[in-house]
Amino acid sequence: MSLIIEMLQESCHKQPKKTALRQKVSGRWSEYSYEQIWQTSDHIAAGLSEWGLKAGERAALLAPSSPDWVMAYFGVLKNNAIAVPIDKDLKQAELRHILKDCGARVLFTEHAFLEIILDIAESLPSLEKIVFLNYVPAQDGSLSPRAENALSSLVNEWHLLSHQYQISKADAEKFENLAKGFQRLIVPETVKSGEEKKNFFSRLLNIRNKEIPLFSVESLTDFQKTLPPPLLQGESYDPAVILYTSGTTGRSKGAMLSHANIISNVRAAADLFELDASMHTLSFLPINHVFELVAGIILPLSVGGTVSFAESLRKLGDNLGEVKPNFLLGVPAVFRLLADRMSRKIESQKLSQALFNFAPTRSIVTKKIRAAFGGNPVFISGGAALDPVIASRLMDLGLNVYQGYGITETSPVIAVETPKVNRLGTVGRPMPGVEVKIHEPNAEGVGEIWAKGAEYNARLLQQPGSH
Repeated sequence: MSLIIEMLQESCHKQPKKTALRQKVSGRWSEYSYEQIWQTSDHIAAGLSEWGLKAGERAALLAPSSPDWVMAYFGVLKNNAIAVPIDKDLKQAELRHILKDCGARVLFTEHAFLEIILDIAESLPSLEKIVFLNYVPAQDGSLSPRAENALSSLVNEWHLLSHQYQISKADAEKFENLAKGFQRLIVPETVKSGEEKKNFFSRLLNIRNKEIPLFSVESLTDFQKTLPPPLLQGESYDPAVILYTSGTTGRSKGAMLSHANIISNVRAAADLFELDASMHTLSFLPINHVFELVAGIILPLSVGGTVSFAESLRKLGDNLGEVKPNFLLGVPAVFRLLADRMSRKIESQKLSQALFNFAPTRSIVTKKIRAAFGGNPVFISGGAALDPVIASRLMDLGLNVYQGYGITETSPVIAVETPKVNRLGTVGRPMPGVEVKIHEPNAEGVGEIWAKGAEYNARLLQQPGSH
């Protein structure tokens, strides 16, 4: 097994009807089986292939976590292309830098990001296609992706014709003003708001008049093709994903992780924690981060588990109660909030407080707490040092949280505590096959951490003309 998609294929073939992904929509949990995500990602891969994305080219993803995001990601890999997950909260300048630097020809995003993409389109000569995930018809009169794509095609054709037949500037402006007026008729809000910026045709025209090719626009549903996907090709050490990380050198750089990088980390984690198809996790960390993408999405799907997406951080507490995950990735701040919330709940109930404070009966309370998290939950903390006091409080509540350490370039885990090997205040032992040493330690043993292993062959993207 050398490709990420082959791990997913194994799960899909073993239990096609089992729920793989869950998302709450309009107050109800929608479920997607392994069969569905395999078929949909096939259709996305076929759409990419028919559109013209070649093996080794890049497709970016800019959107919140969702089943659509995951299926688009797998579709990119099935097309033998390289996925570039992007932080949805980036400022315009950094987003421009990443999209230009990676050279993405296709962008999977949500309609809410169209404005910022239009703002930076002049700097993105490689971007040719936008595919909208999770598209829901707008209630504010905004154009649909089909209408936006039609206008984009119209502007491109008009630009070619006006040059081919040398139409005068005055005559061209007459036609362009008619087209702008037509959009105002079909989208009255562009007049009511008084914002010319909202006139999609005008903005496309301004971009095209600067000799910049326009991207086409489509919804994910329309983009999919019911054709066989391309045959999987490539080697295990070919790049699978480019993840941008700021590090300590200023502007973010793209770390290129191979299929082998990610597979070795996933397999080691599955073995260390003895994970199987009963695994159910609640995903709430940013999906563009390597920790969540590898350990929160690919890992559970590789063992046939289930991933539920939290509605938001604000609703995390409610979603925890609904989902009852038995595996949870988090950062120290989240585990602090979790410990505080459970302590307050115990203190608010006199009987629970009395049972918890009396050592012989404490297990009555902790057993109920564990039951709320699937019986024997595994909590993994990363991203920053976990205060041993918080870990100890959670242990008193019947919950074990294991701390790990790693960086993007190590795909991501270097070391982690496990149920069999753990000690408060540490990050456990190195992953199987990983060697760690402290380079030039001082008198207190503090120095630079050096690590090497089978999965540590990541390299930084070197893009011609990047800066």
